[in-house]
Amino acid sequence: MKRFRRYYYDLFSTVYDRVIALHSKDKSARLRRFFIEKSTFGPGLKLLDVCTGTGAVALEAARYSKGAGVVVGVDFSMGMLRVARRKSMGQLFPIFVLSDVTALPFREESFNVVTCSHAMYELDPETRRKALSEFRRVLVRGGRFIMMEHTAPSSPFVRFFYNIRLMTMGSSGNRAFARDERPEIARFFKDVRLELAPGGRSKIVYGKRA
Repeated sequence: MKRFRRYYYDLFSTVYDRVIALHSKDKSARLRRFFIEKSTFGPGLKLLDVCTGTGAVALEAARYSKGAGVVVGVDFSMGMLRVARRKSMGQLFPIFVLSDVTALPFREESFNVVTCSHAMYELDPETRRKALSEFRRVLVRGGRFIMMEHTAPSSPFVRFFYNIRLMTMGSSGNRAFARDERPEIARFFKDVRLELAPGGRSKIVYGKRA
């Protein structure tokens, strides 16, 4: 399954940014800015963006810190990372690394912030728990983990397809996580909170390493 998903994302990487641009009309850029602001990242700090894809969040973080903060993006798809590296050409940061989220190649307490945008739902429960444990390991004491995902749509028509997506997620653990991420996140982090992003179509969930 993991090999198939990697192959899928390697292929999808060639059109991913165009698909997002077609649908977002710059809404994604504003959401990423809000996301980074809420992450507490800034100059002099270190941020790890997991499941970075083509690097949109990592690139926004580097812009936000004006090059004065360390930004690293990791992904398991070499295709996605090729696009991300091309987009960051000529910049010191972000640095992009090929890695599985369940075995991050970093020392304990290496980062002040770990971010993840629209990817946690793609992980099966066991993989997600291992990943969360890794995120906690690489965070400094008091460091923040923050994730962003879509909220349940208000439109009955769109909600119908959203619920179908939940049903196809497989395990009841995945569906429960999609409905409310906080209980699982609270197993690894303290002071877990949920906040709606501007527009109400996305939400962020964040907590601190004890």
